[in-house]
Order: sequence, then structure tokens, then C-alpha cells
Amino acid sequence: MMFTDWIILRKLINFSAEKFLAISFAIISLSIASTSSSFSKEAEIIEASRADIILYRQIFTNYFCIARQSKVKFDEAFSQAAKNTTAIIINKHGGLLEELDGKKITNNQLLNGSTNLIIESAISTCPNQVPEKAKKEYRKSIQEKTKSIEKNNKSN
Repeated sequence: MMFTDWIILRKLINFSAEKFLAISFAIISLSIASTSSSFSKEAEIIEASRADIILYRQIFTNYFCIARQSKVKFDEAFSQAAKNTTAIIINKHGGLLEELDGKKITNNQLLNGSTNLIIESAISTCPNQVPEKAKKEYRKSIQEKTKSIEKNNKSN
């Protein structure tokens, strides 16, 4: 290996994972911004399909898992993944989901949905990167939602 190649290789190795992730998130943010600015007022916004949501979930779960493997704190990695998922749905699809038949929901509701998507997927994709406390909280919220749905079904 040539000396200059060795220097470049050493620089790449010394390039910290945190810088890599910061650059990755910056690129994602810029791509989201450029996507939203590329829409004209006349452009038809298409609702996010189930396939779109699955794709976004897979992309940002992978980012979450990579960030955690690179020693990024759980809250930071999780927050970035959920916020970026939400931003794409808002910027590319106007916050509309096909499953809701055009009914617009708030950005906060979208963020809550994104957090559920990411945590559920992360638990199955990279379970050792999700703290036990977060897993327990997620399971508890699912149980509460299930009980609420069962209660509503009984009353109807």
C-alpha cells in the first residue's frame, strides 16, 4: 500500500462514528428539505401508502440500529429516527396517510405514530440496542391500547 493511501485509510479509521452519524442525519435533513421545496403549489400530494410507511420504517430503524452500535445514546438515536420518519411523511405526503382515507392528523400524532413504528421495529431488528426499560414501556403501552380497544368493542 502506498504511503498516501495509508494516510487516507488512517484518517477514515479515525473519523468517529458520531461524526458519521451527524453527517448522515444532516444529509437526510437536507434531502427532506429539498424534497419539500421541489413541490410546486400545483403538485398533487400523494398520501403515504402502507408500502411507503414500511420503507420509511425500515430505513430509519436501520439508522437507529447503526447509531446505537456506534455508541449514540438511545434517546438521541431514537428521537432522530422518529423525527426523520415524521418529517418525510409531512414533507413528501403532506402528512396524509392512505390508511386514514385522506383524514389529516396533527404533526404530533404523526410523531407519536413514528415513535411506535421505530421502537417496535427496533425491538425486533436490533433488540440488544434497545434498553429493557424502553421495551417494557412499549409492551405496557401495547397492553393498555389492547385493553382500551377491547373495552370499546364490548361497549359497542
